[in-house]
Amino acid sequence: MPNRTPSRLAVALALCFSPILAGAEVPSKAPAQAAAPLPPGAAAPASTLRDGLQAARADRAGSPEATRAFETLAARFGTPLYVYDRATIVGQARALKGAFAPRFPKLKVFYAVKANTNGVIVSLLRDEGLGAEVVSGGELVAARRVGVPGDEIMFTSSSKRPDEIELAIRNGSVLNVDSRDELEQVSEIAGRLGKAARISFRINPGVDPHTIHQINTGISESKFGLHLEDGIALAAYARAKALPHVRITGVHCHIGSQITETSGYEATARKMLAFVRELKEKLGVTLEFVDLGGGIGIPYHDGETVMGSEDLARALKPIWDDGVKALGYEPVLWLEPGRFFVAPSGFLLARVNSVKTTPVKTFVNVDAGFETLMRPAMYQAYHRVRVVGPAGEVQKLDVAGDVCETGDILAADRMLPRPKAGDLVVILDAGAYGFSMASEYNARPLPAEVLVDGNDARVIRRRGTFDDLFRAEAAPAAPKK
Repeated sequence: MPNRTPSRLAVALALCFSPILAGAEVPSKAPAQAAAPLPPGAAAPASTLRDGLQAARADRAGSPEATRAFETLAARFGTPLYVYDRATIVGQARALKGAFAPRFPKLKVFYAVKANTNGVIVSLLRDEGLGAEVVSGGELVAARRVGVPGDEIMFTSSSKRPDEIELAIRNGSVLNVDSRDELEQVSEIAGRLGKAARISFRINPGVDPHTIHQINTGISESKFGLHLEDGIALAAYARAKALPHVRITGVHCHIGSQITETSGYEATARKMLAFVRELKEKLGVTLEFVDLGGGIGIPYHDGETVMGSEDLARALKPIWDDGVKALGYEPVLWLEPGRFFVAPSGFLLARVNSVKTTPVKTFVNVDAGFETLMRPAMYQAYHRVRVVGPAGEVQKLDVAGDVCETGDILAADRMLPRPKAGDLVVILDAGAYGFSMASEYNARPLPAEVLVDGNDARVIRRRGTFDDLFRAEAAPAAPKK
């Protein structure tokens, strides 16, 4: 599908950046040193594409570096466009490991692939030593395609198909069992294959982490996991111990997503470690790992402060040490964040189609909608929005999507500079549950994805086409004459 015709400014900027975008070698950054004064009349050095992304994050989307970067990306790759910053992804992974590894020497970190399934991103995190937590056969294949070993994959889902169970067993992955019914299916399939399935059970700890209801998985009424009450989880482990084609390896919980305070994790860790001790004392079962899940939140608002990885590691350390002491052995601590690694890296770049003022509201209509970014419509989630370029009059605006539904509002009642048709807007923190939840609803092709690495930008998923919309359909009958 052809891109929108770029503006003269966009074309000029694209030509300026064309060696970069074409993949020309970019010199490595020199060690920091005092900058020499510029000669009279000399131009300031050009900023990098990443500088522009970070300027927008810092609420300087009208700055020359942000304008130059986003206009260049739009001219080169079209809109709507998902843009990811490589340095942020790597930095988030290293920050989490840097917080936990010194405190928890027996540690394994996994990436929750559902947050963003793009193979290049999964590969980046694999290069940082992460395993993969997956929730479908497709995600398992995505992880294996980029070299994640089968035995470093945890398959967690409350509703696994038989072929998915078989796929996990054949790959040596840990099946995180969600019910007694599933356990019997795992045992039968493993027996038929002549293998021993590696399993853990997902536990529902009955802990409310105070997050959005749709992603609050630790509460008792959620559909996930085996409850500790009435010995339900204990009985499941007893049954698994008796099955010859099942090998118990660990225990798992995941209390939700976008968790911004440590209290839920602290309560969960205490319950889980007490249960691990119960398994040892009542069943003689010792575990290789205890998986405390993921769900570490990020700040979606300007000026917002949330729990960081350092805060969480510091809070969990004494609870873990006390639990391990009472237990008499130390399992490996498993963690499986997703959003934390990739959300802050992502920007959704969209173009303004039109601006309409009604007696009630002013709508900025853009060429992305909930088929591109589902979170605002599905969760009433808040994402920061920036208008790229010189600031116009600031007024209350709704950024409206291109889907033919009233609920397709990407950002409501925002105080923003009023843009005009052809201007660009950028939505922040779109690296998680953005493209991975996108669809072709309203017969709109999927957007492209681009990875920015300093001054380099490359397509990591091409833009969808009209042909893609019909690729799996049977050929229609010839029109009647």
